[in-house]
Amino acid sequence: MNWKQILRLSGTMQSIIGLFMLIPTIMAMYYGEWLAFRAFIVSLVIIVAYVATILTIGKSWKSRGLNVRDVYLFVTLTWVVASALGAIPLHLTHTTTDYPSAYMEIMSGFTTTGLTTLADIEAAPRSILFWRSLTHWLGGMGIVVLFVALLPLVGVEGFQLFGAEAVGPTKSKLTPKIKNTALILWLIYVGVTLMETILLLAGGLSLYDSLTVTFGSVATGGFVTKNASIGYYNSAYVDVVVTIFMVMAGVNFTLYFALLRKKFTMVWRDTELKVYLTIYFVATVVTTISLTSSGTYQSVAQSLRYGAFHTASIMTTTGFATADYGTWPVLTQAIILMLMFIGGCAGSTGGGMKVTRLVTMFKLGRQNIRSLLHPKGIFTIQSESEKIAWKTVNAIAGFVAIYLALVLASTLVVASAGFDLLTSFAAGLISVGNIGLGLEAVGPAGAGFGPMPIYVKWFLSLMMLAGRLEIYTVFAIFTRTFWRR
Repeated sequence: MNWKQILRLSGTMQSIIGLFMLIPTIMAMYYGEWLAFRAFIVSLVIIVAYVATILTIGKSWKSRGLNVRDVYLFVTLTWVVASALGAIPLHLTHTTTDYPSAYMEIMSGFTTTGLTTLADIEAAPRSILFWRSLTHWLGGMGIVVLFVALLPLVGVEGFQLFGAEAVGPTKSKLTPKIKNTALILWLIYVGVTLMETILLLAGGLSLYDSLTVTFGSVATGGFVTKNASIGYYNSAYVDVVVTIFMVMAGVNFTLYFALLRKKFTMVWRDTELKVYLTIYFVATVVTTISLTSSGTYQSVAQSLRYGAFHTASIMTTTGFATADYGTWPVLTQAIILMLMFIGGCAGSTGGGMKVTRLVTMFKLGRQNIRSLLHPKGIFTIQSESEKIAWKTVNAIAGFVAIYLALVLASTLVVASAGFDLLTSFAAGLISVGNIGLGLEAVGPAGAGFGPMPIYVKWFLSLMMLAGRLEIYTVFAIFTRTFWRR
């Protein structure tokens, strides 16, 4: 294990997090939130001390690249330490009741889960809430991917770092150099962020609200600065803009690069995109019909507005809300529960199992049926015109199995604290899937995660991290093979 190189990169990574923390620190001074200002200063001092210590220890590192084990450990360590340091301001300002709650809150931010332990969000300092939302934006495209884009890492090392954190089973390079690929993805991400911010400003939102809502939208995170989430603004315009950008954020960002290069055929032929949009539009239509026929809303336009928003919010794992869908017809709640399992596209900022995995599993099932009918036949699974290697198919099947196992394990852990079955299941599902908003006690009108015991918060924090880093990256560290020489 190349510990010195891991420590050196870890220290450099946390220094980048510290630089971003300067933004809410300045905001705290501007708003006169002196308790928050002192908390940020203390946090920055701790970060500086941590970075100085780590870089001193790793100063004489050997000039050899990272192997796969080193990469997995570094990426996991980066997210764990970033959450630990990022939680300090929330704890020192008493925004949360205890440090485990603060840690869970920031882990929820960096992993773009969006579940919260705060009972009264609006009571927190504005600078703290901005930092909370900023963690969404950093974690959306990936803090390690940002690291690869900004710093000159060598060839395979940079690619392995990118691959260990990138969301989804496909991690193709847009350019020969992985550094350029990471930079392109972040530039597209920044561009989409600016677009939504400008549109929300045009809709009458303040710059502060526009930025925080945008951070939650493009990162499919779900943190906002209002107790009523997006419903606070009570604006059809805001709902439409946020809906559009949530759906956009659920699309593979490499397709936006293809559009910029005028490769329209590549986008049109993308199976995952077509399935993703089909599922979303069908779910929206069925939800709209159900809400209209049940009399939940007085007009089709209202039903479409709320139905389209929440199907986008749940499918892209954003977790925004404009209404309490816990009071909606059972059919619409069933659709929402189904969408929680699906998630966005690979290469998007969305969580969940990803559409491409479900498509591959469907093709695998279809192929197994054909094999039963034609025992001597030789069949392959293809994505567009390319054959999917059996190694990849097996990895996807294993991912789905472990994913469901983690949801069930999380259900048991939450249930052990005395919560009802639906709440426990929803809490596990939205933690592993990085969704943030579920049903019953963890739904739009529920008490949230604040009342949960400390051991549940630590466990769900681990589940959020595992879900964001695609499970294998995190759990490889807990195997005996990982630590063998």
